[in-house]
Amino acid sequence: MILKDLPIGAKVREPKSSVVFLVADHNHTAYTGTALVTDCAIKLASIDAAEPDNPDEAKKEFGNNFYPLSNIHQWLNSNQSDWYKPAHEFDAPPVLENIDQGRLDFYDVPFYSEEAKFIGDFSYKDAPGFLTWFSREFVDSICEVNVPCYVDPVPGEIHHGPPDPVYVRSRAFLLSAPEMGFEKTRTGTEGFRLPLFNDTRMCVVAPTPAAIGKPDDYVYDDCSLWYWLRTPILGSATTAMIYNSDHRFGDYNSSPTGRLPVRAICGIRPALNLDSGVPVSDEPDTLGIYTLLFGVE
Repeated sequence: MILKDLPIGAKVREPKSSVVFLVADHNHTAYTGTALVTDCAIKLASIDAAEPDNPDEAKKEFGNNFYPLSNIHQWLNSNQSDWYKPAHEFDAPPVLENIDQGRLDFYDVPFYSEEAKFIGDFSYKDAPGFLTWFSREFVDSICEVNVPCYVDPVPGEIHHGPPDPVYVRSRAFLLSAPEMGFEKTRTGTEGFRLPLFNDTRMCVVAPTPAAIGKPDDYVYDDCSLWYWLRTPILGSATTAMIYNSDHRFGDYNSSPTGRLPVRAICGIRPALNLDSGVPVSDEPDTLGIYTLLFGVE
């Protein structure tokens, strides 16, 4: 059996990393291969760091919400331990002094407790790139695609309809609001809804134990948290969207948490497109998870 034989919503595991993905679609519009989305938030991180040398006061303090220039885009697409390279003149790395650690809160009973709150070091400049987690065969099977990113219109310019997106070549990327079925006015400028999210339960995720500094046997089945999207807030250079634990999404303009790129208390839930011909196990394991098989004809 191969990957394209699995139904939407099926779970598959990459053997080296043990990361579990959900099948989100096959041959999704404007992409290729099988779209996969992690079933957990694999990391807590800022999407960009404060840029101390930036003459733009907001970006100096809060970082950049333009996804193609973000630290997280670069980290997700690196298979190197020394992954950070300045993406623009004023770029800065996600080291401790350039991010806002914040405070992580879980919102689902019974995990709203002191034990379920964690403060840690969420800097990731020295963390090996995301693609180092996986086997060479898996990385070689990832389809590089043009990921559409929204950019605000230039003030004073007349646009008939939404502005053209900016495309960034990516193997792994953050989801957009339209890909999750939100912000329909931006559909096409940031992609199209993935069928996985027709079931809104698939929008909600918990963090992996490692993401919050817990042991592997830490139990949190009913626990969920915010995670980042690549979608910027209209008219803002420093606010990015998040999807939160009670089945809503937004910029959290009225909340002190989770809205500025520099904040490190939101989850990272990557998506990627994998060659649909990759073999998978004929049957799922006892947890209902299929295994990706490499080197098998």
